[in-house]
Amino acid sequence: MSKFDVLIVGNYNVGNFGDDLLLQSCLENLKGKSIKVLSPTNSDFLTFPAGLRSAFNMRRFIDPFRAINHCSTVLFGGGGLFNSDRFYSFVIWMPILLLALLFRKKVYLFGHSFSSKPGPVFSFILKQVDFITVRDCRSYDYLYSAGIRNLKLAKDLALELEFPVIKSLKPKYLLINYRTYKNIGLEKIKNIDNLLSLKANQLGLKKLYCAFDSNLDAQLFKELNQEFILASDLGNYLSEIKYFACMRLHACLYMLKHDIPGVALSYASKVKGLLNSYAFKNVLDLQLDSKVNLEDIIFKDENINFSEISSNPWEIVE
Repeated sequence: MSKFDVLIVGNYNVGNFGDDLLLQSCLENLKGKSIKVLSPTNSDFLTFPAGLRSAFNMRRFIDPFRAINHCSTVLFGGGGLFNSDRFYSFVIWMPILLLALLFRKKVYLFGHSFSSKPGPVFSFILKQVDFITVRDCRSYDYLYSAGIRNLKLAKDLALELEFPVIKSLKPKYLLINYRTYKNIGLEKIKNIDNLLSLKANQLGLKKLYCAFDSNLDAQLFKELNQEFILASDLGNYLSEIKYFACMRLHACLYMLKHDIPGVALSYASKVKGLLNSYAFKNVLDLQLDSKVNLEDIIFKDENINFSEISSNPWEIVE
């Protein structure tokens, strides 16, 4: 295998529309360089095994070594890969980060979120990374308080993509996206869905359910007995969407990037933290123990000026 410039590492090609936007942004911003991708599936290289079934695939034990050995730079391209509230994620991505540092490669983390202040060992590892950008103020504070200075607040990678301008027709839809997460189970989502049904009726809108994860979200909508579209087909409906009520971070960002207002249903600190970084306040915190009421759901024409936070420093990636 010949040498190449950049190995992009992330949770790509697994049916998550938001993560695939991150990869698209990396590819567009690194045009002109020789690039290969390492992800859990359908990529140039596969991640280490992270379960019993994948442990029988010998390629998974070899690919990360081959990929890192033949690249000049390793870029972990966005997302919550190293969030402390998801230990399983650490199991997948930390060995690859350690391997890249062991091989003395240039290592960058662009567009990441962190859910807590890293401990002494993880802080030491992050200090060995050449440069880190985080996509929200809370993550920046966590890392800065741990003594990490190779650091900058920058845009979520998906926000650096150019989307076509959509001419709004007579809007008739309320776009809805849900996901389950820790203490946010099916019953809580059913309660929210009932409230959104009432709200849609008050506004004279139809509900349009959209799966931003073609596996997890789709399964949830089936359990709710709701018809849905995939995010890959969303472009056919954008001109007819009046408001959104979404849980997934990139569902919210995708709508706001198209100047469609709505309410973000925050299931994790990264959602509230990132949107607050852009002074977007219409966020309903689902992590709170209190029950959500109809009067808590407010739709208003509040958009975001995404230019307030600078882009990622792609020019330093060699």
